[in-house]
Amino acid sequence: MKKLSLQLNAELEIPDDWELVEHSSGIFVLKVGDRFVDFDITPLVTASTAPDATWSDEDEQFTEEILDMVTGLDSQMEISYLQ
Repeated sequence: MKKLSLQLNAELEIPDDWELVEHSSGIFVLKVGDRFVDFDITPLVTASTAPDATWSDEDEQFTEEILDMVTGLDSQMEISYLQ
């Protein structure tokens, strides 16, 4: 068995009224109105080799199979103000 390390970094420009809050579950999440947003990974799959292939997570069984292989996941969010 091999181990794959995957590092994702995303930047979003968000409205000023969105904020980071600690959810009652103990994790920090983005508060958008009356909803709480966390980010996770979802594998996207295609069987096509075409440059304009459609990627999706519609094959729930395969998606679950891949996600079951995840042995650790850590996410971190930080808000900084644009200059």
